[in-house]
Amino acid sequence: MAYQQNIPQPTDQISVSQADILNNFIALSTFLNINHVDFASADQGKHKFVSFPVQAVAPATTATEVALYSKTSTLLGGPELFFRNASSGIEYEFTSAVGATTGWARFPSGILIKWGNVSANGAAVITFPVAANTPVFTAVYSAQVSVNTIGGANVDPDTFVTVNAISATQLTVFGSARSTTGAAATNFTYLVIGL
Repeated sequence: MAYQQNIPQPTDQISVSQADILNNFIALSTFLNINHVDFASADQGKHKFVSFPVQAVAPATTATEVALYSKTSTLLGGPELFFRNASSGIEYEFTSAVGATTGWARFPSGILIKWGNVSANGAAVITFPVAANTPVFTAVYSAQVSVNTIGGANVDPDTFVTVNAISATQLTVFGSARSTTGAAATNFTYLVIGL
């Protein structure tokens, strides 16, 4: 039986309302036990997990509240978690990511990171991946590159790469070797951080 409001009425006798009151306790127990530990547990009130039904639109927030909710990703097309600032402010989609060799991830703060593996022989321009399911930087704050060439008998172990320019869409690098004065084939990974 569903929960009944206004039970018992002031004129009800307990014997008349007892079944309705018991049904209300059962309905409340059923409601409270969804995603929560048992009502009678020492951990009562705590969640076993939290599930978020997908929202069609971002919920409105007042000046003294924020929202955490699920909504369909405009980038990946499936349900993802979103955070919305106070006063119905900016919303951040922060669980979507592409965890591949060349990928990206967004953090709850709005920080966007992109990474990839690249080869350069002298000057090279790396254009960050952009697609319907890839967010675009509005600003870039940092770019790190790491050489991943493994040294050996026929490989110059001292290859290196330098970052010459950074923009919101690309990274310009130069692959070289310490043992020569010119360009050299260089394999490296990059990690770019921005918004």
